[in-house]
Amino acid sequence: MGRYGYYVVDGDGHVLETEATWENFLEPRFRAAAPRMITDNHGVKRFLIDGWFWTTPPGAGVGHPGGYEGGAKIDKYHGGSDPKARLGDMEVEGIDIAVLFATVTMGPSAGMLPSGDVEFETALCRGYNGWVADYTKTDPRRLKAVAVLPTRNIPGAVKELTRCVEQLGFVGAELPTNSQGRYPGEPYFHPIYEEAQRLRVPIFIHPHAGGQIDYIGRQRFSNFFHGHMVAFPFEQMIVAMSIVTGGVLERYPDLTIGLIESGVGWVPYWFERMDEHYSKLARLVPDLKRIPSDWAKSPNLIFSCDPDEDMLPAVLEWLGPERVMYASDYPHWDALTPDTVKLIAGRGDLTDEQKRLVLGENAIRVYRLETTGR
Repeated sequence: MGRYGYYVVDGDGHVLETEATWENFLEPRFRAAAPRMITDNHGVKRFLIDGWFWTTPPGAGVGHPGGYEGGAKIDKYHGGSDPKARLGDMEVEGIDIAVLFATVTMGPSAGMLPSGDVEFETALCRGYNGWVADYTKTDPRRLKAVAVLPTRNIPGAVKELTRCVEQLGFVGAELPTNSQGRYPGEPYFHPIYEEAQRLRVPIFIHPHAGGQIDYIGRQRFSNFFHGHMVAFPFEQMIVAMSIVTGGVLERYPDLTIGLIESGVGWVPYWFERMDEHYSKLARLVPDLKRIPSDWAKSPNLIFSCDPDEDMLPAVLEWLGPERVMYASDYPHWDALTPDTVKLIAGRGDLTDEQKRLVLGENAIRVYRLETTGR
């Protein structure tokens, strides 16, 4: 337990893949095609993966204009790829436990390789999972990983989820907001949810922008400002609608799904809008048996907040303080490191109980974390 008198858990921090991620952990038959860091003709460093760039160069679906290094605070914070550096940064922030999400590998997970090589996508996900498992060995009490799954290979995704939880000790899995246009409420994803429920681990839906991952507005905007603004909240709103109206939470009553890195200000508005539509058009969503806002306030959904959201107190009042968890987004370009914990802990518009739940206790419950020994 850290300086604040309660546990602080970063519910969504990131690692930053390097060439060694796949050189050392990719299956041998795929290593010749492993992702490489290249410098483009503008002098910007990007990953080259199966013929596409992460992040996307200028054009439709533009990624961060600074490329891979510009999309993360690599110069200042080395903990994305160096676990010892991360533990030092966690001490500065006051974070007891960090849950680790991918950065680059969500592209293969979303099924976006131009070649359509599903075996290669599966291998990239497995290689990443092996690398991040090795990363957590530096301090398994404080570093926890979630699995990346190949969503164009559902049997392979289920198998990989089982391996990561049962053999590698992962605490959940992440899915993209859509895979080849399929949203997470569709029956296509049910085998993953069934296995996650059996394993008693949460599934987190994580939005992305750039790197060929499809998202709302990708074909409309060539300015990263506009694309990034739209991608995260709008994709997550569609995900919430898809999961709730698709009856996923009714079909899998012991499953927890997290909707993260999109803030929480949209949640009351969106679920109230769904309630209104349900009151008039319930016949069109026969798999939904109760009003949508009931699900928003249920233990089956969890949301992550940004530390500086003005609307956070109002959302906690509407949702209940058990439904929101803190996330740092370390070490991405827009993360508020090293002040993410301090911003919440120092707020005068939150109660001590709300801070305790948001900063740690909700994530401990959802991820089923052990807190002894820290």
